[in-house]
Amino acid sequence: LIAKYKNESFEFFKYNNSKGERINTVFVFESQADYLDKYLSYYQDLPNLTEVIVFASDGTFKISRNGMEYFIRHSHQDVFTDKEGNTRGVSLEVSKIVRNNLIKRFNDLMTATDFDQIKQIVTESKTKGFGELSIYDTSLRIAKFKNIEPDKVYLHAGARKGYEVLERKGYIPIGATKKNYLTIEELPFEFQKNLKTYEAENVGCLYKAQFEQLPNKK
Repeated sequence: LIAKYKNESFEFFKYNNSKGERINTVFVFESQADYLDKYLSYYQDLPNLTEVIVFASDGTFKISRNGMEYFIRHSHQDVFTDKEGNTRGVSLEVSKIVRNNLIKRFNDLMTATDFDQIKQIVTESKTKGFGELSIYDTSLRIAKFKNIEPDKVYLHAGARKGYEVLERKGYIPIGATKKNYLTIEELPFEFQKNLKTYEAENVGCLYKAQFEQLPNKK
């Protein structure tokens, strides 16, 4: 699965850009790992923290395709209608409230020295409709700009479900997923050796169905 994550090509389709304008474009990457790296690099390369806060809070980033540059929203925050007719994602009105709250905490974000501090500030800046996944994503984008990486794997939404499967099959300690995070030492050895913590979070979310196909570990 790690080889698949790092080497198998990945693509996704976007109907609209971040402004809601129709683009109907397929974005292609060398792998899921390549996509994660390119997406986070956008925030890392921004000129100042204010711009990072503006773009990170609503999940907007710039990506190139066939020589053209597009601003799109990350799928975790992009608003869409699911198969059941429910509206999913985070509205720009909600993310604007969070953005404004984070700008008020600018000095706190500037002086934050670890991921937990950043995540706590984002948590305190949330509003209704801005859930734990958006809190984590926004924190990771800001942390990337500050060259800070999480020292643990945070569990929420799909990542938790993925690691619950690995726990049930014996790949991580019993009871580990009862917490809000996994320590590096609790990860399968292959993950410790080959993945950064935020990549391990991503893998847990992406491959929960594939985890079900793994044999039980004796």
